[in-house]
Parts: sequence; structure tokens; C-alpha cells
Amino acid sequence: MANGRFLLIKSWGYSLWADIEHVMVMYLAAQLTNRIPVVYWGMESMYSSSISLNSFELFFEPLSQYSIYDVVHPDNTYYPPIWNFSNVMIDDPDKLKWEYRDINSMMESNADVVVSDVSYPISALIPFIKQDHPMYGMTPHQIYSKLYQKHLIPKPEVKKMIQNFINKNPNFRDEKPIVCAHVRGNALVHEINQLYSANSFYAPAIWQFFNMYNARHLFLITDSKAIVKEYKKLYYTNDILIISNSKKIPFKGPVRQCNTNYPNKRHKGVELVKDTFEVIKDTYLATECDFFIGNGYSSLSNAVLRLKEWPETNIKLIY
Repeated sequence: MANGRFLLIKSWGYSLWADIEHVMVMYLAAQLTNRIPVVYWGMESMYSSSISLNSFELFFEPLSQYSIYDVVHPDNTYYPPIWNFSNVMIDDPDKLKWEYRDINSMMESNADVVVSDVSYPISALIPFIKQDHPMYGMTPHQIYSKLYQKHLIPKPEVKKMIQNFINKNPNFRDEKPIVCAHVRGNALVHEINQLYSANSFYAPAIWQFFNMYNARHLFLITDSKAIVKEYKKLYYTNDILIISNSKKIPFKGPVRQCNTNYPNKRHKGVELVKDTFEVIKDTYLATECDFFIGNGYSSLSNAVLRLKEWPETNIKLIY
């Protein structure tokens, strides 16, 4: 990747791990188009409190040595044509109209800077992967896994949080097999009609791992106090249950940052940064477990699937 052509990866504006998926897909797009990837989560991001703050780099290492200030230059040309030197750092309120945002036009553009602020699945890029590329012939899951494991690097602060939790929880390091269950509560209940029926399949799946593989601990990730209470009743003996100390606040309804009006943008960012650190910590803690049960519709559960080379017998996504 060289020659001063950039792919500016802005916030997609949904949940954290949905935004990360967008970043990873666009990182591959940058490779395929010989562009330099620059991630900038500015004021359109749920986690930013000022236009000068790139909130992606609060949590993860940058994907290149370049920054937004290398991209924003009066001599640069931009695609889609709605962007220019004066507005490229702000949000486009009409981006969900997808004007000028079809994948072919984005990949074929000759502009100095291509701006990506909408999300595509990795399957949309597979036709552009040539035979000499190392990801040629891979499945979408294999491509996601390679991207997440190689290019998504948490900041030292996140790594420290993960290690501190492990150090303070002896059941997490006693070498007995651990099952992690990511159980969604009310956060996105209106998006998936089967959410509650899916949750009812967790107990049999957990029991199967305990029975077949002699697992002895259950690490619970959830945003629901009701689920915490339920699991404490179900798994109260022999120090089975390990609960994250995260102080996550359940969202009311779908988390769509791009459609949400915050009268105080600074307050918005400050509120969610700590919560986001906790979400990332929990996700990586899940990869430290021996087995994982998650929700197939959840971007967090899919991130856990991609961040580690799991044996097929050790992971189950419920749909």
C-alpha cells in the first residue's frame, strides 16, 4: 500500500463490534485497491466527544502510520463526490440513502481519497480478490478471522484490563476448563424476533459442554441484570459462575448512533468510552475461555468467533 492514495474509514454508526467489522472489511478493500487505510471515528461516532478526537485510537492501534490530517488536504480529490476538504471530517446525515456508495464505484475510483462510511459484508469484496492475494480462495469466515487476528490490536490499556481481571479471579486461572456464554438481554430485542427463544437454548448447550468436556467454570457476558440474577440461581454451587465486573448499561431499543440525536455530543462520548473499554475487555476474555456459546445475530459473539482459531467442537452460535 503506497503512493499517497487513501481509504478513509469512518464510523458506520452502529454497535462497537459492527463498527469494527466495517473497519476490517475496509482494511481489506484498502489492500485490494493499493490504498493507505486511515480509520477516523469523529463526531459521527458514538464514542467521540470532539471533532479532534479519533475515538478508534482510544481502543485499538492505528492501521497505518497516517492520520486524518494526512487525508484532509485542499489539493486532494474525494469520492463519493459529496466529500471535499471542508466537510470530510463531519458526518453525512444522508449516508443511508447509499448515494454514490455502491461497492464497484468505491473500488474503481481514481480519487486521492475514497471515503467509506457505510458497511459491506466481506462477501462483497471476494470478487475483487485476485489469485496472487494470500486470501484468494478463502471462505468469508476465514477472511474475517485473518483480518481480526492480524490487524486488530488492542491498546495497552485494554490488554492491562484483561490481565487485571484474570489476575483477580482465581477461577479464571485455575486451569479448569471454562465455558463463556454471551447472553443478550434487552439491548437489541426488537431487531430479532427470536431473541428470547434463542436464550432458552443456552442452558442445554452449557450443560453439554460441562458434561462432555468436564468444564468447571462459566464466564457470563450479558448486559441484563435479570440474566445475571437467573444465572446466579442456576449456577450457584462450586464457584461455577464467573461474572464480569463491567458496569454496562443496557440500551433501550436498537443502538443506531447515526439515527440518534444527542443534544450534548461531549456528554455522549464521555458516557460511553468507559463502557466500550469494558465491552472490548469482555470480548477478549471470552477468547481466553476453552468453549464459547453466543448469539449468532450478535456482532460481539461473531467477533469472539473471529478473534480465535476455535476447534469446531468448542464453539456454538445460537440462532
